[in-house]
Amino acid sequence: MTTEAPSSSSYILHHLTYLQLDLRTWKIVENSQNFWVVNIDSIFFSVLLGLVFIGLFWPMARRATHGVPARWQNFVEVCTEFVDGQVKDAFHQKSKFVAPMALLVFFWVLFMNIMDLLPVDSLPTAAEAMGIGHLRVLPSSDPNITLSMSLTVFFLCFWYSFHCKGLKLVAREAFFHPFGKWLLPVNFVLKVVEELSKPLSLGLRLFGNMYAGEVIFILLAAMTLHYSAPAHLAPLTGTAFFIFSALALVTVGLVAYGKGPWMRAWLPLLILPAVIAAGSIFGFLPAIGGGAYFQILFATGWGIFHWLIIGLQAYIFMVLTVAYLSMAAEHH
Repeated sequence: MTTEAPSSSSYILHHLTYLQLDLRTWKIVENSQNFWVVNIDSIFFSVLLGLVFIGLFWPMARRATHGVPARWQNFVEVCTEFVDGQVKDAFHQKSKFVAPMALLVFFWVLFMNIMDLLPVDSLPTAAEAMGIGHLRVLPSSDPNITLSMSLTVFFLCFWYSFHCKGLKLVAREAFFHPFGKWLLPVNFVLKVVEELSKPLSLGLRLFGNMYAGEVIFILLAAMTLHYSAPAHLAPLTGTAFFIFSALALVTVGLVAYGKGPWMRAWLPLLILPAVIAAGSIFGFLPAIGGGAYFQILFATGWGIFHWLIIGLQAYIFMVLTVAYLSMAAEHH
């Protein structure tokens, strides 16, 4: 006798559903589009990852020494120099807050994006065991988060433009540039379109790329749903999930670091997958374990490529933020 596996559509929908709180009733809701509803999971992981950045970089900045740096201090210095170099290339004015802000933006977005590399079912399974029905762990796939960040950049640029140029010059650029005073309405409309396109492009680019990556990981995980677990093993499914997840990591490690063709090819690429697949299909291994095992193997290949997207999107968000600030300070 076997337990019924969820359908692919219900599985995908479950993983794309936020943990939402209605601020009017203070009750957990599901798939609500009301204004006073917040996605608790997106906010929680955004704040948590921001605190992780502060916890990693701030103590090192306070304890930095002039001698031979420790490994972590050396890493922080390399990251700081990299970001500072990008700021100097894109921002040509003098400002004390742009480089630290760029460092925060880069690593905050990077940490958010890295959450996409966690196994699809790991944190949602743990949350379900604690009575939490839905949990999305990737904040940068939530348009509310990415557009909120881009709007923050927009208002920051707006303030910085007034700070550097003053109200008179900002008004002159808005109403008399580029066609002069005779086409004032056209100038103003073009200025509004130009300014509004910045936060939209900044937020939607990050959201689109990370949402697509998240969906691909979920689709890869959904490929394992046809496995069915014996009913008498149902109470042990949580333990089986994490055991087979660890076994999948061992398989990946053998392919990467194993010695000789037996440990690097035959065992991890043929024997282990074949045994686990057969055991899951015929019922002498728990299906959730086999699903977790193949989910991680399938996701590893995509994850290797996805590292490029993760880093690139964080870099683009940082560079565009600095470029927009530079444009706000320039005189036209």
